[in-house]
Amino acid sequence: MSTEEIQGSFHGVAARLDRLPSGKFQRKAMWLIGGVCFCDCLDMNVGGPIIAQLLASGWSDNGLNALFVSMTAFGYLVGGLLAGMISDYFGRVKACVVNVFVFSVGCIGAMLAPDMIFLIVMRFIMGIGLGAAYPAGYSALTEYTPPDKRGKYQAYVGLIANCGTPFASFVSLILLPLFGWRAIFLFCGIAGFIVCFLVAKFMEESPRWLAMKGKHKEANALVSKWEEEARTHGHTIEEVSDKYITEEAGKREVKQLPTKVLFTNKALLKRLVVAAALCWTNFVVVYTIVSWTPTIFVTRGFDVTYSVAMSVVMNLGIPLGVFVLSQLVDRFGRKPQLIILMPLSGILGLAWSFVPADQTALIMALGFIMVAMVYYWSLICSSVYLSEPFPTEVKIRAAGFANAFGRIGAILNPIWVAYFLTTDLGAIGIFGVSLLTACIAAILVAIWGVETKGKTLEEINDVVFKETNN
Repeated sequence: MSTEEIQGSFHGVAARLDRLPSGKFQRKAMWLIGGVCFCDCLDMNVGGPIIAQLLASGWSDNGLNALFVSMTAFGYLVGGLLAGMISDYFGRVKACVVNVFVFSVGCIGAMLAPDMIFLIVMRFIMGIGLGAAYPAGYSALTEYTPPDKRGKYQAYVGLIANCGTPFASFVSLILLPLFGWRAIFLFCGIAGFIVCFLVAKFMEESPRWLAMKGKHKEANALVSKWEEEARTHGHTIEEVSDKYITEEAGKREVKQLPTKVLFTNKALLKRLVVAAALCWTNFVVVYTIVSWTPTIFVTRGFDVTYSVAMSVVMNLGIPLGVFVLSQLVDRFGRKPQLIILMPLSGILGLAWSFVPADQTALIMALGFIMVAMVYYWSLICSSVYLSEPFPTEVKIRAAGFANAFGRIGAILNPIWVAYFLTTDLGAIGIFGVSLLTACIAAILVAIWGVETKGKTLEEINDVVFKETNN
């Protein structure tokens, strides 16, 4: 092989990417993928205020609201399963564009819904689009960024994305009383179309994916362009020797792997179980907070507007939690942060559920802290740790499967939430389930989780391919 062929091989491209300093292409990918994930958070968080208004106005009831939330999550499940196939076979950019486009079309359909059943169907379509966009977006960024900054970039995407949560609360607070719920879906649809256009026009394909698909010249050209940009900004780019690349290439052959390898390879299966448990816990806990908190407030005697306002205050803890994550995520291991914070936030949530309804200031203050802590570890799960343990060849299929499994928790979540809301336990029962779920996930992370902090994506997966080769 010539030097050009070696440098443009998968291992050559990967090693060169890992040596690049932070630059324009990484920031551009971060903002564009952040926009995709912003739409996901915006969509997920407008659902709670909307179903609260639908319930209060008599347009819906608790049963239909539960179906609305469950079908949203079912759409996310289907989308998560499709995400891997679309992204691994057709590319990271095309996947993001198609997924956000489907979401936007669903939003416009929801705005025109003549009845609750039609609205639920449109919500399912919206869920398919964003269910695929979520793992495709977060997972793709890991392929652009160097190991020592990967966690920080992923956290920044999480910060951009999760600004959509308090933003959704503010939009709901303004648009719901003035124009009604249809205006919210119109707003989300327009936002989705804008993001779709920007990603299609400005985002460059992942060189790792291009090289894995055999498009070595395109991958080499992109990395060479980024290397030259770094040099023009005064950076010294360390050369990667042909010998090193050849040695790395000798460890394994890079090719499209079948999906079954996730279940037949013992190392990958353990990682998949951990990822699935984290996604289940993530969606159960987050959905409980963002989708059901306004309804919990309504059942405790608060009116819809005041319930949404209290939720806005609590949700201000989201950007705080994600900002703290961006500063600390690469300083400490992923595993210890998850093992400690998941059960701790569950205990805090259970304590929050015991606060009397007349202590509104305490409800909002404790809720603010709870939300900040939940979103700290939630973003480790979804934006940082979810796809890191998996190789490029099956990365987004693995993330999509784990994500889809987590969505099952979101589908089932309204069942026990609706049940507890009709009993004397109420919020105590709801947050008790969240605590139990968080403890189980923390145990699995402790036993089977792998530490990824500061390692290249290839280093993380050395043991996986040793087993495959044996």
